[in-house]
Parts: sequence; C-alpha cells; structure tokens
Amino acid sequence: MSSKLKICILSEFGYSIFTGSGEIVGGSELQMSLLAKNLAKRQYNVFFVTFEKSNLSSELIDDVKIHHAFYNKKRGYTFLLPQNLYKLMKVLNKINADIYIKKGYSPLTGIIAFYALLKNKKFLFIASSDKNVTSNLDISTPYNLKNIFYRYGVKNSSIIVCQTNHQKNLLKQKIGRDGRIIKNLYLQSEKILKQRKSSNLKILWVGRLTKGKRVEIFLKLAKIFPNYNFWMIVAGIELEYFNRIKEAADKIKNLEFIGFVEHNKIDEFYRMSSLLVHTSAFEGFPNTFLEAWGNSIPVISFGFDPDEIICKHGLGIHVENLDDLFENIDILLKNDHLRNKMGAQSRKYVEKEHNLDRILDGYEKLFNEIQLIKNKEYQK
Repeated sequence: MSSKLKICILSEFGYSIFTGSGEIVGGSELQMSLLAKNLAKRQYNVFFVTFEKSNLSSELIDDVKIHHAFYNKKRGYTFLLPQNLYKLMKVLNKINADIYIKKGYSPLTGIIAFYALLKNKKFLFIASSDKNVTSNLDISTPYNLKNIFYRYGVKNSSIIVCQTNHQKNLLKQKIGRDGRIIKNLYLQSEKILKQRKSSNLKILWVGRLTKGKRVEIFLKLAKIFPNYNFWMIVAGIELEYFNRIKEAADKIKNLEFIGFVEHNKIDEFYRMSSLLVHTSAFEGFPNTFLEAWGNSIPVISFGFDPDEIICKHGLGIHVENLDDLFENIDILLKNDHLRNKMGAQSRKYVEKEHNLDRILDGYEKLFNEIQLIKNKEYQK
C-alpha cells in the first residue's frame, strides 16, 4: 500500500488518549487512537480529527496529524450547529483523505458518510457495541429520530467492520448489510507476570460509571466476600450517579474506590489483581477483557460472553445469574491452580487473536479492497 494513502480517523474525544489527560473516554476512543498511531508506523499518512481543543488548531503526536475542528465544551452533538459544521467541513476539505473512519454511535457517522459520498471518497464504519447494529438503528418512533443521521451513515458506508460474529449477524438482520470482522487491537506487554497466590488476592472492576454497567453488583460482591480486597477503577460521566456509587463504596471496608486512572498506568493495577469482574449487560467487545487477559487475569462476566469465547477458550467464567456469580467467584478465589491456568490461557488467546500485526493486516486488506473499488469506479 502506498505510503501516501491518506487515512482520516474521526473521534470526538480521542485526543484525551493521546495526552492521557481525559477521564470521559471509552473503548472506542482507545481503539481509534491505537489504530491511528500504528497505521502511522506503517507509513500511512494518518489524520485524527477531534472536538477537544480550540478552533481549527492542529498538532503532531506520534506521527499522527491531529486536527481540532472546534471545542465541544458541552460534549453534546454540537457538531450539528451550522457554525461548527462549517468548521468541520473546512478541516475535512483541508485533509482531503482517501478513506474516512468513524467508530461507534453518533450522528457524526451520517455527516461523514454524506461528505464521503459528496467528495467521491470512501467511508469505513466500525461498530463498537451490539446496540450499534440493533437499537441505535431504529427510527420507528419519535424518540428514535435522533438515529436518522446515524442510520444513514451506517447504511451508506463503504465497508462496515464488526467486532464479533454476533454483531455481524445482528447487522445483517437489521439492515441487510454484510459486515467484516476485525477484532480489537491490544498491545501486549513483554513483562513476565508472576503467578498470584491466595494470600494476596484482589478483585478488580474497571469501566465507565454509568447505570448500564450494573456496578451495584460489584458492591454487593465486596460485602459478601469481606476477606478479599476489591478495587474499583472508574471514569465518571453521570455526576449524580458517580457520587452515589462512591458514597456507597466508601462505606465498604474491603473495597477501595480508586477512581480514574490514566490508561498508560492502568496495567499496574491489573498486574496486582487476581480476577476481573464484568457486570455490564450490553457491550460489543470490552477493552477491559483484553487488558485483563493480556495480564494473565481471568474474567468472570455476568450476562455477557462475546461469541462465547470465554467458555470456548477457558478465559474465565460466564454466568447468567447472581447465585452462579457468587459461587464461581468463590471457586476461583480458592483455587490457585485453576485461576492461574485460566490466566495463562487468556494471555495466549490475546497474543494470538488480538496482536498488532494481525489486526493491522486486517485493516490493510480492507484499504486495498477499497482502493480497488475506487479504481474500478474511475475506469467507468
């Protein structure tokens, strides 16, 4: 692939990952920043558009050309305002990329798809959760009208990337489009990890603190197992809910509410933990799974197992009810051999399925395909 191929990734709040300064970021922002940095290392001409800094400013970080279209202070859909839409178009015209990439739910998806169509460019959309290929596409009621831009963008993208076979099937059922599967990227640490013994067990919860994450279950676990230490690493979005959970957590003696940890420091906590508990009901493919498995930590997931890989590959335990959750946590915490065996299997799985070269090769294959399609269109 030519080193002159221009790739433009749009991530409203992904700049925080580059600088390590932001708390309100999630898996999509992390994945897009990793993709941008590593495509640049493969000699692509990579641009990254965000809405986190003063108008029309730009900078170079890790060979990625970052453009700030405008400052989205309220963190809403302010790019739909005429003055901000004008600034965004000005940035996109300046970049003049060959391929535009957007991940996750946002009306911005529709704007970029329309821009790409208008300018005879290509648009690659990446689903970040199962909702992206189901309920986010609904426009059947007045409540769903906000999805119109998003649905247009997904339906009119050049290629749709899904994280799992389950997402691919949901997408086909919903709008009749075929998705391509490229798994999430994980940069594996070379550090050799020591096996964790029962004398120093720590149970970890990591995620954005929203009601859909069902973190109250983790608080209940800490109360049920007072002889073990529990850690919570969170990023707050809903302030009232954040304060309520923190107040409840502070009353549990064996639970430490750590709060926000910059992503480049979070591996330190995984390395000191023995088990990751996942309580969210709706996901796509959590980065926390990869971070835990990359540090040889099994996952106990309540209600979610993407493509059943946890069960198929022995990466932890998937449970469907609270009684099974409590029982299996007790089993893993008391069984060093089983826990360490699952941890070793988890690390091997990540090294094989989510390694840098495998994922970048997948995107390069799509870029080549997009370029072939574009060349055929020019020849007509």
